[in-house]
Amino acid sequence: MGGVTEPGTVVALEPNAVWVEADRSAACGRCAARAGCGQGALSALLQQGKGRVRALSGEMLHASSCQLGDEVMIEIPDSTLLGGTLWLYGAPLMLGTGCSLWAASWGDVWAASAFCLGLLSGFAILHQVSRRFQGGLPGMAEPRLASKAPVQHVELLAKQ
Repeated sequence: MGGVTEPGTVVALEPNAVWVEADRSAACGRCAARAGCGQGALSALLQQGKGRVRALSGEMLHASSCQLGDEVMIEIPDSTLLGGTLWLYGAPLMLGTGCSLWAASWGDVWAASAFCLGLLSGFAILHQVSRRFQGGLPGMAEPRLASKAPVQHVELLAKQ
């Protein structure tokens, strides 16, 4: 299974999963598109600090072998990244575009207003769907434990 791996610290334990706290801006610093990406700017403004994610047992590392404070690597499947991007960006934009096309015959102001209304409605619908699926979106896989973090990474975190 391919995907993106991120380091984090185990902060809570469940029978078949762990809660991992990770630096939200760590991935942005390593991304090649960081200069032209709006997510990096939003993350810097709104989501500073640590974020928590629930990671299921993986093929190489089981949740029962983790302890509080362990440094682990979690893997987010490519399908989740691509599907999540489609849901979060594509669905509201499609709804906004559809509303705009529907209102275009009434003039530019109506089309622009309908686009904004459709875009906001798309985000509201996504919020309700996410609440219905306990914080996730349909078809998206939860992150999995990949391995314990390498010793070099643990030493770097201790210095920070």
